[in-house]
Amino acid sequence: MMDETRPDGLVGALMAFEGVKGSITALNGPTGCKYYPASLSEAMTRRGGFNPMMHDSRFYLGQSRIPCTYMDLNDYVAGGRARMEELWQDCQTRSPSLLALINSPGASLIGEVLEFEGGVPPTAMMESPPPSVTFSEGYESAILAVLGALRPLDASPEPMTVNLLGMSIADLGWEDSLADLRSLLEVCGIRVLAAPGAGCSVAELKDSGRAALNVMVHDERCQRTAEWYRINHGIPCHRPSGGAPLGFGPLTEWLEGICSLLGADPGPGLVSIKEARRRAAREISRLDRYQGLPRGTSFSVSGSPSLVLPIVKTLHGYLGMVPLAVATSEDGPCTEQLESYLGDIGCGEASTDVLDCPADVVIADGNTAAMVLARGLADNAVDIEAPSMVQVNIRSDPLLGIGGTQRLLDRCLQGLRR
Repeated sequence: MMDETRPDGLVGALMAFEGVKGSITALNGPTGCKYYPASLSEAMTRRGGFNPMMHDSRFYLGQSRIPCTYMDLNDYVAGGRARMEELWQDCQTRSPSLLALINSPGASLIGEVLEFEGGVPPTAMMESPPPSVTFSEGYESAILAVLGALRPLDASPEPMTVNLLGMSIADLGWEDSLADLRSLLEVCGIRVLAAPGAGCSVAELKDSGRAALNVMVHDERCQRTAEWYRINHGIPCHRPSGGAPLGFGPLTEWLEGICSLLGADPGPGLVSIKEARRRAAREISRLDRYQGLPRGTSFSVSGSPSLVLPIVKTLHGYLGMVPLAVATSEDGPCTEQLESYLGDIGCGEASTDVLDCPADVVIADGNTAAMVLARGLADNAVDIEAPSMVQVNIRSDPLLGIGGTQRLLDRCLQGLRR
């Protein structure tokens, strides 16, 4: 099911292309299809700032990302091939590591062709982006186009190496999350070769064909990608049943599953998780002793299935909180497991309307969380998807891994009242 209040497949495709380091994503479409995705890309990566004088070409509209042809009514009748060729030539002069060409849905309907003769950088194309699909579907279609254009090396697998699939520059704290997960795997002797869609360089993507194992991080975004790697490079894939690595239980399961398949020792990583868990237990015990918190308090949560499942398990199973409203933005492999878990704990009839459900804590994207707080339906909010409620982050602020688990617990507990 597609949630029309969330980013759609076109945004997902643009963010996947933008997730290649040094790339340029050229959009053949109107201004409305360019402005907000370009702002999102710039905000999530901080590449080049917002100085319009740095990007005074007529294709950029004063932004540093996603140059566009600005199709108008005449172009839809006569075609915009000439303008797209000008944009293509402008992109060539900027020497991108990867050139991604994509039609807007409207441009694809009139059959605009994006293939041009010559050109140096590898080029990924989406002449017909899938219409009316979720962010995840558009994202994965673009990732497959990138892999098809770059053709990762077909070599013998390198022991103790993995690719992390399903991460995106549109994820809150994606750089910090990636660093957290890399660190956790590295202490176990496992090296991350690539995280397609999350700031990977072209060299890393080409090297990704040598991984011994692919690991799903957000499984709703990478099932076809995992299959592509299996067919083209023989790389097996691990899908953790607990969803994304968030929460002490799901994170432990995620790490142990990877180590088991690679023959690595999870011990050093488990020690790090145990130390973080001990610190959390000390603070939670203090809250319980003096205020009787957080057991019995309530929460509502909305987000992608791979995030919602470990959040519900952590807040209910670890903190003793009660889910009053649980909503997922799309269907995914974790959806059925989430429904089963809610049924097992007697919350199968939980509301799906986070915006109208009173709860002690709301966990959602920044917009939804802000609306719930404005309505007085919650005392506290935790943002887990863009846009963020926090405008400046100087310190590391991961969404996943050990740091992400501590962030979730910290922010849930900070605003609880009795």
